[in-house]
Amino acid sequence: MKTKQTILVPTDFSERANNALDQAIHLASKINAELVIYHVYHRPLAEESHKFTLTDLEKKIDKQFKQLVENIPGLKKIPHAFKKELGVSVDNIANKVNSNGIDMLVMATKGAKGINEIWGTKTAKIIKMIETPVIVIPDNTSLKHIKKVALACDYSLKINDDSIVFLTNLGQKLGFSIDVVTLNREEKTMTKKEHENRDHLIKQMSNVKTSFAFTQHPHIDKGIMEYSKANNIDAVVVLSKNYSFIESLFHESLTDKMVFNSPIPLMVI
Repeated sequence: MKTKQTILVPTDFSERANNALDQAIHLASKINAELVIYHVYHRPLAEESHKFTLTDLEKKIDKQFKQLVENIPGLKKIPHAFKKELGVSVDNIANKVNSNGIDMLVMATKGAKGINEIWGTKTAKIIKMIETPVIVIPDNTSLKHIKKVALACDYSLKINDDSIVFLTNLGQKLGFSIDVVTLNREEKTMTKKEHENRDHLIKQMSNVKTSFAFTQHPHIDKGIMEYSKANNIDAVVVLSKNYSFIESLFHESLTDKMVFNSPIPLMVI
C-alpha cells in the first residue's frame, strides 16, 4: 500500500520552474509527500550535433539536477527522485502523470525561452489530458501563506465527491478557508436540484471553514479575478470535469490571461 503521495514537478531549470519546485517542497512537507522532479529533453539540433552528443546533453542535465539540490536547500529535507526523458514535453508530462502513480502535478506557467520552453499555452493542454489535480504557479507567487481560496462552483451539476475531499483535506493541512463562488447566477434563481447539490456540498465541506457567495461578471475569468482581488483570495480553484461553463477557461488564450494576469496560484481539481 502506498504510504506517501507523489508530486510531479516538471522543470526546465528556469527561475520560474525553480520557484514552482520550491512551492512543491513546501507542499510536500505539509502533506507528507515525495517529489519526482522531471525534465523532458530533445535531441540536439542538426546544426548543434557536431558540438555535443545526446550523451553530453544527458550528462549536462544530471549536473543541473545536482545543482538544484545546492541551490534549493529545502530539497534535501524531502524524499525526491530525478527523472529525465527524451520526448515531447506535453505528451511526456501527461503520460508520466497518468501511468506512474502521480497524485498531484505542480508546475510553473512558463519556462525559459528557446528549445526547452514547455509552459505558456501548453499548460491548458496538459490540464485537459490528465485527471490528477494540478497546481499552476505563476511568477512571484507562493503556496506558503495561503489563508483563503476561491472555489468556482456550478450547482447545476453534482460535484465529484473525491474532488471536494481532496480540496478540504488540503485546506486542513495548509490551513486555508474556502469561498465557494457561483458566477453569473443569483440564489433566488436556483432550482430545487441546485439547492440539493449545494446542501450536499455544505455537508462535504464541514471539516473546513467555508463561505458561499454569488457574483456577476460578463467574462468568467475576469469575474473570478475581480472577486479574488476584492476578497483577499490567495488561490483560485476550478473543477475541470464537472464545471460546465468554466470550460471556456481551458481555451488556451483565456487560460493564459487567467494564469499570467493573476498574481495567485491556480488549482485545477
